[in-house]
Amino acid sequence: IAKYGVGLDMIDMDAMRRHEKRLGWKGGVNRRSVSEMVISVVVSMLRHIPVAQREVVNGTWRQHVGGLLSGRTIGVIGCGFVGKDLVSLLQPWKCKILAYDILEFPDFYSLHDVRAVSLEELLSSSDVVTLHLPLTKLTKNLLCAEKLRLMKPEAVLINAARGGLIDEGEVKSMLKTGRLAAAAFDVFEAEPPSDTELLNLDNFFATPHIGGSATEAIIAMGRSAIAGLDENAIPL
Repeated sequence: IAKYGVGLDMIDMDAMRRHEKRLGWKGGVNRRSVSEMVISVVVSMLRHIPVAQREVVNGTWRQHVGGLLSGRTIGVIGCGFVGKDLVSLLQPWKCKILAYDILEFPDFYSLHDVRAVSLEELLSSSDVVTLHLPLTKLTKNLLCAEKLRLMKPEAVLINAARGGLIDEGEVKSMLKTGRLAAAAFDVFEAEPPSDTELLNLDNFFATPHIGGSATEAIIAMGRSAIAGLDENAIPL
């Protein structure tokens, strides 16, 4: 079986092993597509671009005052292929970067001036929190209500990884009450999402799972899937 794309959460890995089926898969082939989109969304949310655009279309001309990405504290949850690529792209912005991952990457962190911290410290210290990790039994609902409440009221939350990592109901509540400044999701627990109240909030921005939908990434994922028919192994 060859996998088009990078997520493995929809493949029954236990069944693959049980039936000794080989999997052709290569991680990170769409990393640049996702990391570039994350930066564009972070800047958009910090500058209130989505709500400003809607207001102009509806006849309201109001200049919103936002903030810079430069110099912000960015919390990267999951420092795998996409997380690392995002860190490299953030270097010109001179951001303070915090990272949380169950694995250790001391050489990479040292090279890019990244500080490895606990999940709790990352959430309580970051101006922007962005998720870049797979959906597994260990990561499901990683940002539960208790964890989300550690975030600063002026923080921005980005999820371009997988739905199911975040308690979406709690995010909606925090956005409505001002306990969280803004959030942008490219992925949802159920897709397409049906919570119209969340989708219509001025400080929430949704896209239809397009993080990997750059032409270059689509070609790379297709080539990887084709190669996977020959280059494969039984999953560990």
